[in-house]
Amino acid sequence: SFEVQPGETLGIMGETGSGKSTIINLMSRFYDADKGKICLDDVDIRDMKLSQVRESISQVMQDVFLFSDTIAENIKLGKKDYISEEEVEIASNNAQVSEFATKMKNKYNTVIGERGVGLSGGQKQRISIARVFLKNPPIIILDEATSALDNESEYEVAKSLGRLSEGRTTLTIAHRLSSIRNSDRILVLTHDGIVEEGNHEELLEKHGIYDQFYRMANELK
Repeated sequence: SFEVQPGETLGIMGETGSGKSTIINLMSRFYDADKGKICLDDVDIRDMKLSQVRESISQVMQDVFLFSDTIAENIKLGKKDYISEEEVEIASNNAQVSEFATKMKNKYNTVIGERGVGLSGGQKQRISIARVFLKNPPIIILDEATSALDNESEYEVAKSLGRLSEGRTTLTIAHRLSSIRNSDRILVLTHDGIVEEGNHEELLEKHGIYDQFYRMANELK
């Protein structure tokens, strides 16, 4: 069991099969828990309309799906209301999509191929971040959002994610400790559940699993 405060950034790390993705799937109600409950503002999400849950939470995943359409239409994906060009541009500026979109011949009306053919991994990821800026949910989930990127792209996307996280409740799942070390709190999972909890400095002082991961990561550099 754990609790996340409004506006808090929570990092979640752990070995394969420890339940990281299960937590996210349950939060988003891709399926319901057999035991226990998940609450948003003390309301069991099973008592909420599915649309309410999905409107409250947005995810930035490792694998971004883009349709064969314009950059603008891909950013608008999932937003039912009318969206102005100005709103698209504001979201794009926040996510740094404008840095590459404005250099293209048709700018935001440039058609990209299925799954973003012709764009780099970092560019595709920034489009997915722009979607979340446009949706403006109170809770965001970052699921290995930078794990498939090279170091330069990861740095640029991390800046966009940092801006996205401001004022929102953020859960970050990551194998790279660099993605979660600045979280307000970090949960370390194993097959036994949550085995360590604290911020980066507190977990290092425990000389446990997190500390071991940190030392290994530094040795590999």
